[in-house]
Amino acid sequence: MEGRELIEKYISYISGERGLAKNSIESYKRDLYQFLEFVQEAMGIKDIENIRRADIREYVSALIQYGFSKKSVERKLSALRGFFKYLKRIQVISSNPVLGIQNPKEERYLPMVIPEKRINEMLDNWIPENIMEARDKSIIELMYSSGLRASEVISLKWENLDLKTMELRVRGKGGKERIVPLGKRAREALEVYVNFLGDKLNKSNFIFLNRFGKKLSRKGLWLIIKKRFETMALMYGVHPHTLRHSFATHLLNHGADLRSIQELLGHASLATTSIYTSLSIQSLREIYKKTHPRSKLDE
Repeated sequence: MEGRELIEKYISYISGERGLAKNSIESYKRDLYQFLEFVQEAMGIKDIENIRRADIREYVSALIQYGFSKKSVERKLSALRGFFKYLKRIQVISSNPVLGIQNPKEERYLPMVIPEKRINEMLDNWIPENIMEARDKSIIELMYSSGLRASEVISLKWENLDLKTMELRVRGKGGKERIVPLGKRAREALEVYVNFLGDKLNKSNFIFLNRFGKKLSRKGLWLIIKKRFETMALMYGVHPHTLRHSFATHLLNHGADLRSIQELLGHASLATTSIYTSLSIQSLREIYKKTHPRSKLDE
């Protein structure tokens, strides 16, 4: 029996036997289908019976690096626990891979940081040969240049971008808008992308589209970054959040202060007792220009 059939069978079971609320059932269903897509497409596991404990751990790690909250990860794990317990009860699997998997701790997980030398070599040696390569390089340059969230990248429209002033207008969590400086290398990559687009460029459309001309999804973005770093930098486990974390870490390493990084990332607060201040875009641009490694190259 295929994974989708097993999920539907489990959903029917919890709908009838456990009497769960409709919203809870839909939530379980979404979480289980998300997990199935991950193990099949990102990990190449086709059969539920072949899923191991290490695969569950990798999935949890990916969720955390992708920016899901502790509460969301706990909910998804709860769905998996119920699902695999059911599969063992009906003898689809001989052992439960979720047993022993604990909920994430309170402390925030620190994802990997891409070494500056590694990402600079990868991007500097990458000359796009087609529109998809130009799009992918623009995405990576932009995320590393400006520290954007995955949701912010896929929601960007051409009207949010000003290549002349090298600024981005970004709508972050809670609908809060901020202005973010654009690095020199990111602008160059976007200009190459624009040239490849040619007549296909629609100024009212989203900047990053899939091969069918539709808005790029979070999953599509995740797969692009995963694929490019694996094939071009021999780095595994890189997620969109890895680029955001590397952006902030490299700025800090080059002398940027935490308050400036907070503003650039669009965080609501630096700490519970922080004094909330707002830096002007001019100040942020100067700090960015002096501290971000890819805004200083070849100057």
